[in-house]
Amino acid sequence: MRDEISYVTYAGNPEADREIEGRNVLFIDNETAQQVLSMEDCMDVLGSAYEEFGLGRATASRASHSVPSSDGQGWFSWDPMVSAITNIKAVAIRIKSDVQPFTEGRVEKYSVAPGKYCGLILLFSTEDGAPLAIMNDGHIQHMRVGAVGGLSAKYLAREDATTLGIYGTGGMATAHAWAIAKVRPIKTIKVYSPNSKHRKDFSIQMSREMGIKVLDVEDPREVMEGADIVAACTNSLIPVALGDWLEPGMHILSVIPNELDDKLLSRCDRYVYSRTPTTEYYVADPERRPVGGSYESADSAWLLREEKLLSPEKMAFLSDVILGNAVARANDKEITCFISQGIPIQFTATAMKVYQLAREQNLGKKLPLAWFLQDIST
Repeated sequence: MRDEISYVTYAGNPEADREIEGRNVLFIDNETAQQVLSMEDCMDVLGSAYEEFGLGRATASRASHSVPSSDGQGWFSWDPMVSAITNIKAVAIRIKSDVQPFTEGRVEKYSVAPGKYCGLILLFSTEDGAPLAIMNDGHIQHMRVGAVGGLSAKYLAREDATTLGIYGTGGMATAHAWAIAKVRPIKTIKVYSPNSKHRKDFSIQMSREMGIKVLDVEDPREVMEGADIVAACTNSLIPVALGDWLEPGMHILSVIPNELDDKLLSRCDRYVYSRTPTTEYYVADPERRPVGGSYESADSAWLLREEKLLSPEKMAFLSDVILGNAVARANDKEITCFISQGIPIQFTATAMKVYQLAREQNLGKKLPLAWFLQDIST
């Protein structure tokens, strides 16, 4: 028999109810985010977010919850990233729900079925606690990473940089090309992917859309030959950019640390990083979890690589560079490096901008705010 549980009720707040009836929560899909968000806007809000974080006026936390698959061939990973930023009066949580089959040499993931993904951003006001928006994270994910890569080029690349080399032809490569071209006078892009069709398609599309000469090259070394800036934008867990290929004055950046080999890191003169200060890892039934390939093992290995290959005086956090508290580039001969590991301030700042622009343009699906509020205290 079901228990008849009831709650003591109070008069409520009729005046608030009337105000709440006129308010909405926006559902913003990838198409809407793509329609309203420019790369310039994204870079602008992220530059401000890094300043706020460096001044102690923003928070950032990250966690990973993993459950091994029943066949032992992979795991489920649920990864929340949270940040509050004072000056924009917002807090957001970005959630990924991934099935990750264990694969050698690259990162693979999906949700429900291969080719489908689940990433959500929940945006809240820090003024009254109201939920503001629910968003797909796909377009924002690529824009925020590309924009931070662009910021690294703004502060670390030579002013006269005109040639960009790119490893990869996916969304991250596209976003980085656009972002870097916003801050440096890029005239030529060279792109490499082991898939020749992807190289050709990328070069044709990006050349047409950007009005820049884009060359697809057959040898990965050609990407770095004569390049002023190199962006590694792959899902590879083995190095794609090698220290033997570095040239004086180059700025190189990567989406994940594994894309750069040890010699490259040891040869760089300046090393700037972006990552969440702490990440909490939780594993259900750890005895059955596959060895290797996890965020935890990758992050731990990366910190050990930094300690082994880089002296402290070479290293700086991106916020310190933007605030002018750390040297970016001392001269045109230095080799600079940036690792673009994610930090939650990127999602909060970008999501708030997308929300503001969508409201201004009357875009997004409006859901009644009342649906998300309750009279029972939490």
